[in-house]
Amino acid sequence: MPAKHILLLSILLSGLAGCTPKAFTDEAGYPPIFPDYVGVTVPEGIAPLTFRMEDGRKFRAEQRREGDTLWTTVSAWRRGDRTGVRYAPFPIVISHDPIDPYIAYRLIEPGYESWRNMGIYQRELASYDERAVVTNRANNLGCVNCHTFDQGSPERMLFHARGEGGGTVFVDGSQVRIRNLADIGPNRQGTYPAWHPDSRYVAFSANTTRQCFTIRHDQPVEVYDTDSDLILYDTAVDSVRLLVETKESLETFPAWSPDGKTLYWCQAADPGRIPASRGQVHYRLMAAPFEDGGLAGEPRVVWGDDSTSVSFPRVNGRWLLFTAADFGTFPIWHKEADLMLLDLADGTVRRVDELNSDDTESYHSWSSGGHWVVFSSRRIDGRYTRLFLSHFDGEGNFSKPFLLPQEDPGFNQLRLKSYNIPEFVKGPVPDRQDAIAGLFPKKEDAQ
Repeated sequence: MPAKHILLLSILLSGLAGCTPKAFTDEAGYPPIFPDYVGVTVPEGIAPLTFRMEDGRKFRAEQRREGDTLWTTVSAWRRGDRTGVRYAPFPIVISHDPIDPYIAYRLIEPGYESWRNMGIYQRELASYDERAVVTNRANNLGCVNCHTFDQGSPERMLFHARGEGGGTVFVDGSQVRIRNLADIGPNRQGTYPAWHPDSRYVAFSANTTRQCFTIRHDQPVEVYDTDSDLILYDTAVDSVRLLVETKESLETFPAWSPDGKTLYWCQAADPGRIPASRGQVHYRLMAAPFEDGGLAGEPRVVWGDDSTSVSFPRVNGRWLLFTAADFGTFPIWHKEADLMLLDLADGTVRRVDELNSDDTESYHSWSSGGHWVVFSSRRIDGRYTRLFLSHFDGEGNFSKPFLLPQEDPGFNQLRLKSYNIPEFVKGPVPDRQDAIAGLFPKKEDAQ
């Protein structure tokens, strides 16, 4: 990303220069701005970090760069004021650690609301450019979900398409195809996917999922599994086999070690009578060696207890980041859900306080270089998930997270869509909308 993009476009946000007061009093504290970019660490060349004053005051921002720190001085005032306030300059640290140039995510109405238009989108981090990867116009306004890219490759991905003619859509360069996994294996459809590092295999959980409504004000909806196993799709021979199946347990959320020699997943004892017993569902982090297309040893518990439920394990070398909730398998509806970090070298686990908030933190992924993480959070308003990024130093420490920049900072609050399943991508994803649409029967009313 070119360094020229590091600026704030403060002239556009400060209002008319003629309205600026002639005198300012100094304030020792930092300015109250939204989004809060005070003291964050950002990649070199990210799109300008536009912001506004939280209380709506006019402002101007002046910047100077000293080494790898961008110091920003904000002066603010109200219309008609003769005197304004000049705040202490705040730092933005610029990191040279590489970050993948794109992120991909699904945009969808939150939770159980009805929807008509949804899609998987890509966003360039060096600009505000957002473009569709695929929308549900391709499959007659059905659901598109659970996308993932093979090691971040923009040329190789998969996603699930629900509705008439649905299945798992595989994209490999200009080739697109759809497979109904239940038809070529042990009658299991794939749900949550994970590409093996050698690109041949894809591990899926096969989930039977339900939802219920609760009377808890802090958790109106609970999504749960009544059955779930792990299956393995072999792209070389177009076959599906059971990988982990137990009658007394629920298995979900597969993930691979970077060398592909270990499969991780989440597993909980099935208490029966779910959802009445949903509070007893505590998923533990499991692992087993993998070779020659199958497990090569007995599964073992890596971490877990009877007060925490693990979901979304993601491995970055010796570090494994996961989401933890009080119980259950769908943390997005758990206000207490937080991110936790496991050191695979010594087995220690800590709650990542520098990333967490008083609201839901959920899905997350590592950049290919391992120095950045993107995650979804409901911290802005408690209703919509938005994307935050943070720098990782490789020693177990994260920087203060920052909200994905937008050209208009108010867009972060006004967009009535949730960002879902964010993943880093190593380049722009080619347009395959028409090719994917050709996989599905046409309907005249799909617009």
